[in-house]
Amino acid sequence: MNDYAAFGIMERNGWSDPARASGYVKLFASASDQLIPALLDSVGATTKLRALDLCCGQGNAAEALVSRGCHVVGIDFSPAMLTLARQRVPTATFFEADAQDLPFTDAEFDIVVSNVGVCHVPDQPRALSEIRRVLRPQGRFAMTVWCGPDGSPCFEVVYGAVKTHGSPHVSLPPGPDFHQFAKRDIAEELLSKARFSNIELSIIDCGWDVSTPESLAEIMERGTVRAATLLANQPAQNLAAIRSELAKATIERFASGNRWRVPIPAALVSATA
Repeated sequence: MNDYAAFGIMERNGWSDPARASGYVKLFASASDQLIPALLDSVGATTKLRALDLCCGQGNAAEALVSRGCHVVGIDFSPAMLTLARQRVPTATFFEADAQDLPFTDAEFDIVVSNVGVCHVPDQPRALSEIRRVLRPQGRFAMTVWCGPDGSPCFEVVYGAVKTHGSPHVSLPPGPDFHQFAKRDIAEELLSKARFSNIELSIIDCGWDVSTPESLAEIMERGTVRAATLLANQPAQNLAAIRSELAKATIERFASGNRWRVPIPAALVSATA
């Protein structure tokens, strides 16, 4: 098994920074907000169901679950994100906890959702096993994950700019494939190994409506951890070239009137316990 300990530390420390959490909410979260209606529909979220929001972040999915009448518990590894979630959804219950070792009894929840959260967990198969354990028999699980550069114009542009202009001496700690659950064969394999059935995958179109071509670089630098770390460690001339390339690509590919629409599609994966 790969050692993703350094990756886990990077993720935890990054998202525990209040400035990073606020940057995500301000700059990035409008895209992940667009995934929530389909995510909740896929698990049949409705009145009186006991729901777990895994890797709940700032509480956007928890808020939607509460609005549907669910009894909601949220967990995250980031105290900064949990502060935002508690302010946003005072009627839900939030815990600082590890998705790889959930502090709940077996079969405690009717539904579990994770909105672009599992990709930040080092041992994702272990997290799936924990989700399966805390779900009641025939309970429903659904997660979203951003599509990779082969299906996402946003990540095609970002990865391409870093590959072309980034320093070969800058890298990230080894970690799981950020987009692996957007690949049907891998998603089915990992969920099947965790004893899920009725596995389904669909693609949700969403994106950012931005006012300047420079916005994409700002989103990545201030509203992420993985990409932000990679960019922050670039020599000044490399970072300038990456920023310039992202702005140029935004102008050339994403024009929408006097603004720019940057597509960042996601995969929705659902299954039954």
